[in-house]
Amino acid sequence: MPELLRFLLRNALIGFAAAAFFVSALALADIGRFGTVLRASDIGLLAFALLVYLLGLTFAGVQIGFALMLGHATPDDDRREKRLRKRWSDRDR
Repeated sequence: MPELLRFLLRNALIGFAAAAFFVSALALADIGRFGTVLRASDIGLLAFALLVYLLGLTFAGVQIGFALMLGHATPDDDRREKRLRKRWSDRDR
């Protein structure tokens, strides 16, 4: 599997896990009687799944954005940076 696809899938799964945790915490803490409404409704499970899915899309996009903006260094990047530093330091002499 290409590295870019692994990167996107890994960060999207982190976003969906965060969404599942967030919605579960909302339901368990019963904020705004959200948990009570989910338990009392006959389609509460569907509402829960739909909210996890929609928030998962949002959180996954945010997580991928964070990961892209923060960047991830690879060993190749480190080697290239050292070579460039050496060239610039040699040029100053």
